[in-house]
Amino acid sequence: MSTSPYSINLMSSSLDVSTIVQNLMYAESAPVRDMQSKVSTLQSKVTAYQSLNTNLSALSDKLNAILYGSSDAPLVQPYSFSDRLSKSIFANCSVASSDSNTISATASGAAAGGSYSFTVSNLAQAQTMISSSFADANSTSLGTGTITITKGSGDPVTITINSANSTLSGLCDAINNAQAGVTASIINDGSSTPYRLMITSNATGTANAFTVTSSLSGGQAPTFEQSSAAADAKFAVNGISVTRSSNTVSDVINGVTFTLKNTSTAPVTLQAQTDTDSIVSALNDFVTAYNAVNTFVNAQFSYNADSKTSGVLSGDSTLRQIQSMLQSSLLQSVHNQYTSLASAGQVGLEFNRDGSLTLNETEFRQAMGNNYTAVAALFLGNGTPAGGATSSDSRVGYAGETSATQAGTYAIQVDTLASRASATGDQSITSLSDNETLTITDGTGTAVVSLLQNDSLSTVLSKINSALAAQGMAATAKDDGTGKINIVTNNYGSSQTLTIVSDRDDVSGSTGFSTTPATSTGTDIAGSINGHAATGVGLTLTGASGQPEEGLSVNISQTTTGSYGSVTVASATTGVAGSGIFAGLFTVLNGLTDSLSGPIVNATDGLKQNIDSLNNQISAYQDRLSKEQDLLTQEYDQADQALRLMTVTQSSLDAQIKSLESKS
Repeated sequence: MSTSPYSINLMSSSLDVSTIVQNLMYAESAPVRDMQSKVSTLQSKVTAYQSLNTNLSALSDKLNAILYGSSDAPLVQPYSFSDRLSKSIFANCSVASSDSNTISATASGAAAGGSYSFTVSNLAQAQTMISSSFADANSTSLGTGTITITKGSGDPVTITINSANSTLSGLCDAINNAQAGVTASIINDGSSTPYRLMITSNATGTANAFTVTSSLSGGQAPTFEQSSAAADAKFAVNGISVTRSSNTVSDVINGVTFTLKNTSTAPVTLQAQTDTDSIVSALNDFVTAYNAVNTFVNAQFSYNADSKTSGVLSGDSTLRQIQSMLQSSLLQSVHNQYTSLASAGQVGLEFNRDGSLTLNETEFRQAMGNNYTAVAALFLGNGTPAGGATSSDSRVGYAGETSATQAGTYAIQVDTLASRASATGDQSITSLSDNETLTITDGTGTAVVSLLQNDSLSTVLSKINSALAAQGMAATAKDDGTGKINIVTNNYGSSQTLTIVSDRDDVSGSTGFSTTPATSTGTDIAGSINGHAATGVGLTLTGASGQPEEGLSVNISQTTTGSYGSVTVASATTGVAGSGIFAGLFTVLNGLTDSLSGPIVNATDGLKQNIDSLNNQISAYQDRLSKEQDLLTQEYDQADQALRLMTVTQSSLDAQIKSLESKS
């Protein structure tokens, strides 16, 4: 059928408004989806940081167990090595008995190591008294009155007996309720009158012996006799006799509690020593916790070539910083006066190629056996309390500072050793050939020494030293090793002088000194503090004026020239932790996990702020899109209505056209 030349071709259906608007809004909401993706990524980073913090907290717990014996740490780390050691697992000791049937023992963390030989001659025993016999425990009247128990030097305890408790059972209960330091019980010995009251002291030893006196009358009053006497424990430790009231003793060997079980004439040895096993176990726990942190960090930085993905914190500068701080703490070079060890690797704690740790137990145990204190000091370090000063070299002693001295760590260098004033006679002496008088002057006094013919070298030295001491002069005469007299000042420095004059010539058989005065002057030590020339007086170096170390004075126990380590001066308000593998890591971990200002909380706070900002932007954008969607829906609904109207009009026109066609 051909199309009518009068037909009008209009749309014959309505619009799918919902689908059209949804498609348009999906395109419009692309920025929202992008921001939501960013929020998801940021939230993943927050979660990753929370996991890192959990791992670091677990590591901190293991470290605290080493430093303080538990996962709890003090608010302020102890500064001195001795205080740190006493609280740490390195103070743990174990004790073994060669005969635990005779003596058993346990050790606390502060136990004094060593071997202790025991002999036990007597065990401590509690006194026991037993009453006369009774046919029954609940019927026979004991009469009325009082029972008085006096234990040791304590006050008497008087117990009233009346009709309510005047039986053996009643007396037993009354004694136990009186808290007299004894325990009463009724025993049955199986005889025709089997019931007896037994009273035993609650504590062993003669100091805890007791007496029982009775004023009962009007019944079958009990009488008491001693069945076991109170006795003290008597034993010897390394030949020293000891007496104690108890068989369990904790005040003889520091940190060791032992229990005497049997007497023995054969020696029993208690061996107390550092509990290396518990230390190794704690270190292994620490290594496991550290490796968990390392595994987490490595996972963040690793790249999966197949999935072409990496950890959510890949390339994160904060995570890199945390990794570096942890590794630096464990790799630091340690210097303090208690150890010659400088690195953890020297005792078997080493890094692997992947950044994980390994403890070589054989090396560690060997190091502990060689020098336990040095190993402990390597890990624990030695700090400086507020207002104090410490040296890293045992040859350097802090002598003082002035108000000009600034807090800091200053290198000590000795360039020239100090010397004492010293004079030596020219003659080797067996005995003097004639009388001789020496006059010795040291700048503080003068000693005149009268020597006699035939005085031996030892007599001459004795007379000189007696004369010097009598004048309060700090000098000493001695044999120089070749039979010659050497007189030397006890102190060092340019202030030390000696002048020695004899009334004889320097000839064989004389002291070797002559009428010509022999003189000598000591020299001061010379060196630097903090790289600046210091003032030397005797054996003391003092920091240069105008420098941070100004006024800092140190005493040197000189051995040779060269470096003498460093001295750390703390401020009046803030101490210095000092170098130590675990002491340093303790500070680092506390900083990393600080819930107020640590890098992790700072990073997560920044991420959360970004998330909040994006969520606000998303909310605002979605509000705008919602309004736009309403507007589009309205517009397309109107278009749909117009289209529907046009459809109706088209139908009417089609009908009219058909009518016209039928009439033509």
